[in-house]
Amino acid sequence: MVTALLDLRRARQRRSTLAVLSGLALALPVLAKAAPRWEPWLAPSTAWPAVLGGVAVAVSAAAAVWSGKSAKWTEADTVAWAVSLSALASVGALGAAPVTVGMVLHGVALLLVGLRVPPMRMLLIASATVLLGTLVRAAATHGAPTVLAYALFTTTVLAGHLLVARAAHSIVVLLAEREAILGDRRDRLFRHRERTVTGPTSQRPARASSEERTSEPAITADDGWDGLVERVRSSVDALCGDAGVTSTVHAELRGLAPPSHKMRTGVIKVLQEATQTTLRETDPRRIAVTLKRADGGLVLEVEDDGQGDEAARKRRALGSIRGRIASLGGSAEVQRAAEGWVMRVRLPCDLLN
Repeated sequence: MVTALLDLRRARQRRSTLAVLSGLALALPVLAKAAPRWEPWLAPSTAWPAVLGGVAVAVSAAAAVWSGKSAKWTEADTVAWAVSLSALASVGALGAAPVTVGMVLHGVALLLVGLRVPPMRMLLIASATVLLGTLVRAAATHGAPTVLAYALFTTTVLAGHLLVARAAHSIVVLLAEREAILGDRRDRLFRHRERTVTGPTSQRPARASSEERTSEPAITADDGWDGLVERVRSSVDALCGDAGVTSTVHAELRGLAPPSHKMRTGVIKVLQEATQTTLRETDPRRIAVTLKRADGGLVLEVEDDGQGDEAARKRRALGSIRGRIASLGGSAEVQRAAEGWVMRVRLPCDLLN
């Protein structure tokens, strides 16, 4: 199952698929001219469908070249999908049949862009293309029944697009958590082997001085804050990288007592959900996560340069993590930052000094 999900993530990074769909849209008026009786289900054999298809092909091909092999969502992707979705919606709306091949191509493109876990602006653009197609069909005067059929078909596909986007986003979260856990295990195994090679237990003295026993750490680094920070970094990088957002994770945790299992799990989940909400609600270009010591314990900060309404931002951001921070005895707030927002979570934690 995990392998299938990983393959799904790779498949949605193939920008050439958009160029292929655009090419099929460009071929529709040619096929209609070759087979006139199928023209209502294809596209009118006029210049407009050919122009729209040609623009979609050119833009999608240029975006694929511009973005190269990057797995992140780039500005070129946003432009390419916006233009191509608009062109596909218009070509599908020009056909006179209740459901045309162009409408199907537009639906496939909507589902594919949903699999890419797009930023919020892309979801809004996808919705706008559905409205655009409905307006084009109404302007083409195909009659009320065909306009209604187009609206019902594209609305259904748009609902599927939103569900796929939500499901794909959840898959990415699960994969990010899995990658963080596997990375943590690899680090533990490596450090265990390193300790075994450099100082096997069988070669140590049977008795150690009280000074040596005192200086020996009670908990290893991979079980403490270092391992937790690495897991946070892996998870945040996976979530942000998939959306084409730059991310940084910084930690200043000296003097904090080693985290309990409940604290480790809570910190990771809080930061995952805070990052998800930020990506979904504010459409940022960068996210900076900071873990630091403060009076009374630990402070987690998630700062971004996104936009959004202040009341809605506070309600949604805090609502997603309220339950988790309550179980840890903490508090949270969202404030305006110099450029965007900062979510600050305070969690009680024992101090060593």
